[in-house]
Amino acid sequence: MRGTIVDLVLYDMSKSRHGFAKGKDGKIYYFNESCMTSNIQITSLHIGDEVSFAIKSSSSTYDIAQHIVVEKEFSTLDPIINYVQPGISSRLDLDREKEKLKPNSGEIEIIKKLSQVLRITRIGYHYMDQVSRYEFCLARASELFKQFIRDSGEFLVIFSHFDSKDWQQKTLKVEKEIRKRRELIERHPLVNFYILISNANELRSQINNVKGEPNAAVIPFSFEELLACNQEELVKCLLDRFAEYYFENNMLGENEAIDDDNLLFGDRGKIADSIVARCHNGNNSGIFGLRRSGKTSVLNAVLRRLHREGTHYVSIESRTYETFSSWKNVLFEIACKVRAEMLGVHRQENETLSDYYARLDLSSTEEEYEKRGVANFIEDIQRYKGFQPLVIAIDEIELITYNTATSQMWKKLESYKGFWSALRGCGCPLVVCGVNSTINEASNITFNGEQCDNPMYGRLVNCTESRKTYLPPFTDEQTKEMINTLGKYSNIAFTFVYHQINSTFGGQPWAVRQFCSFVFNSVKDKRQPTCTYEVSKATCRYLLDEFKCSAPGVSLCNTILQHLRIYQSEYSMLKKIALCPQRHNKFLGEEAISIENLQRYGLIEHDSSTGFVTFNISIIQDFLCSSEEKQPEDMDNNERRRYVQDRIAECERKLKRFLINYYTFAKTDEIGRALFFDGKGKCVIKPHKGVDVESCSFTDFFDHQKFDFYFSKLKQLIVDNWNNIGEQFESQGITQAKFISCMDDLNAGRTDADHYDPENAPDCPPEWEIDDYTLNAFITAYATMKKFFASKNM
Repeated sequence: MRGTIVDLVLYDMSKSRHGFAKGKDGKIYYFNESCMTSNIQITSLHIGDEVSFAIKSSSSTYDIAQHIVVEKEFSTLDPIINYVQPGISSRLDLDREKEKLKPNSGEIEIIKKLSQVLRITRIGYHYMDQVSRYEFCLARASELFKQFIRDSGEFLVIFSHFDSKDWQQKTLKVEKEIRKRRELIERHPLVNFYILISNANELRSQINNVKGEPNAAVIPFSFEELLACNQEELVKCLLDRFAEYYFENNMLGENEAIDDDNLLFGDRGKIADSIVARCHNGNNSGIFGLRRSGKTSVLNAVLRRLHREGTHYVSIESRTYETFSSWKNVLFEIACKVRAEMLGVHRQENETLSDYYARLDLSSTEEEYEKRGVANFIEDIQRYKGFQPLVIAIDEIELITYNTATSQMWKKLESYKGFWSALRGCGCPLVVCGVNSTINEASNITFNGEQCDNPMYGRLVNCTESRKTYLPPFTDEQTKEMINTLGKYSNIAFTFVYHQINSTFGGQPWAVRQFCSFVFNSVKDKRQPTCTYEVSKATCRYLLDEFKCSAPGVSLCNTILQHLRIYQSEYSMLKKIALCPQRHNKFLGEEAISIENLQRYGLIEHDSSTGFVTFNISIIQDFLCSSEEKQPEDMDNNERRRYVQDRIAECERKLKRFLINYYTFAKTDEIGRALFFDGKGKCVIKPHKGVDVESCSFTDFFDHQKFDFYFSKLKQLIVDNWNNIGEQFESQGITQAKFISCMDDLNAGRTDADHYDPENAPDCPPEWEIDDYTLNAFITAYATMKKFFASKNM
C-alpha cells in the first residue's frame, strides 16, 4: 500500500514514538518505531512524506502500517522543513544581549532554558508606549516540534513582565507591532503563531478569550511554570501547550486589511511591486475594485515597500477628512503631514496644536489656505520635499468624491476640482485607492446641476495596467495556495474543493476566506489529531447552501455590494442580469458600456464578440434574487399578474379604509350606511348567505367575507358620491375624470373586472394578458393612488 504520513508524535514523554499514515484507500494506519525498516528511523520522517507499507490487521481502532519505506521518487506534500539543533545562535553574545532584557525578571533564565529545545537567534525589545516595554526573541524549531510546526523559519517569543502582575490588554497588540519593525520584516517570522511568556495573574483566561480568533495563535506560558521545569518537564510542558492552542486559530476568517507580506497571496505582491516602480518614475496609480477585494491590502504592501527602501510617503485616510467643512483645510492638513514626514517629527502627547505647527516651521497658515488653497499647497509641497521623492497615498476616495460622498461639502464640484487640482499639481506621484475609477474616466463632469473640467481625467494607471479589470480575481491555483496555506494552520485542508469554492465566489479572496472560515467553524469539532481534516465535496456543497442563508453569508453579500449600490445605474443593471437573465443576457455596442464597470469588478463576465453575459459570483446572484424584486417591465405575464393583483388589493383596502374614516369622522355612520342602499331601500352590494343587511354596521359593508364588494363597485360608489367625497381627491390634483381613468387602468385590462374582489382573489384568470402598454398605464395609475394615500397618512 502507498500512502502519506499525516501525523507524527515523536517527543511526548508519556507515549512511545508513533505516527499515522493515510493510505491510497483513504484509511488511516498506525505505526511506531517497530514498524520501520532497518535503515529508516522514525525520527527521520516528515509529515507529507510519501511512503509504502504492508498492512497488518489489528483489533484496535486502526490497522497497522509495517515495513515502512519512504518513496524518494515522490515529492512530499509540504516543502522539506529545516529543523535546527537547539542552542544559542553563534551571532548572539548572551552577556551583551541580556542588557536588552528586564533585570530580575527571569527572562534571561527562560531564554537559556528554551535554548535546550529551541535555537534562539535574536533578542530585542519594543516600546508600545513610554512605559510599556516588551522584550522578545526570535527562535527556530528543533525536531521536537515537527508534529506542529510545519514551516521553516523563525518565530516570535514575546515576554510580558510587569511588576503589578496585572493583565495588560495591550499585550495582545504588541505582536503585530513587533512584526512591523524593519529588521523583522526582512526575516519573515512565521505568521500563524507566537509564544507569549507572561507573569500576569489572568494569563490563561485572557488567552482563552481570544482562542480561535482569526489571528496568530497565542501559545501562553507563565514565568513560574517555565522557571520551575527541568529539561524533561520543559519538553512535556511545551508540547502539551502546543497541542492545546496551536491548531485552534482561524486565520481564514481575517477581516482586517493584510499588513504582512507573508499573508499576501495571488499576484497582490507583484501588483504592489509594479505600483512602486511607477512611483519611482513619477507616475500615478489607481487601485480599484469591489469592497473587500483587497485594495487596502495592496496599498499597505506598497507603503511597506516604500518604507523599506527609505522612500518618503504620506498615507491619507479619506475617512478622517470626510466631515471637514472645507477642502482647503484638508489640503493644509496634508501639507502638515508632508512637512512632518520630511522632518521626521511627530506631535508629542501633551503638545498643543499651535506649538506643533510652530515646530514644523510651516510656510503657510491655515487662514492663508482659505484664500489661495491650491497655490499654497503646490508651493508648500515643493518646498517641504525639496528634491527628495515623496509619494502621496489616498485610501477610500469614494468618501471624498462628488458622486459617492455623503458630506455636502464633498458633493460640490468646486471641492472636487480644487482638491484634485492641488494634488495633481504638487509634483508627487499619487496612489489612489477606491471602489470606482470614475474620477479617471470623464474629461468633463456634470453633477447636481453643476459642471466642471476633470483635473484627474486620464491621470491614473490601473493597478493591473489593464482596462478589463480592477484588482484581478484569484485563479483556482491561487485560491488553492491561499486556503490550504491558511487552513494548514488550523489542521484543515481544501484539496478537493478549492475549484468549487473559487468558482462560487468568483475568485474574490476575502469572500473565499469568509466561507472557508465558516467551514472551519462548522467542522472543527470533527478534526482528529491523527490527520489533517480534508473537506469533502459533499460537505462543501452542503455548507455552501447553508452559508448563503446564514448571517455571515448575508453580511458578506451586503458588504460586497455596499458601495456599489451608490452607483444606481450600475446596481440596477446588475439586478436585471441577476433577476431576469433570459431577458438581460446580451449586450452589444453602446449597451456594453453600461456594464463595463461590473465586468471590471469581476461580478460578471462579458464576451465582447458575442455580447453574452453571465454572473461570476453565484452567491451574489442568489442573494439579489432573494432580496430584490424584478422591475415590472422585466416580469413574465404570470409575474405581472401577481404584481398587479397585489397592488390592486392594496388600493382596495386603503380606499375602503378612506371611506370608513371619512364617514366615521367627517359625517355619521347613518350617512355612511346610506351609501349602500338605492332609492328603494335595496342594498347595492350582494350579502353572503346568512348575513342580515338591516343589522349590519357601517363597517360590515366593507368586509369581503360578508359582502361581494367588487372593485368596480368601489369605483362606482365613490363616483356616485363625488359631491361629498370628491374634494378629498381634487385637493391632490385628482379630478373625477382622472379618478375614473386611474381605477380603469388599475384593472390592467382584466376582463372579469365587474366580478373582481382583489382582496379576496387568490387566483388570476388564465386569459389575463398584460402587455407593456397596459402595464405602464397601471404603474402610472398606481403611483397616483399612492400619492393620494400618502397625503392621508395611509
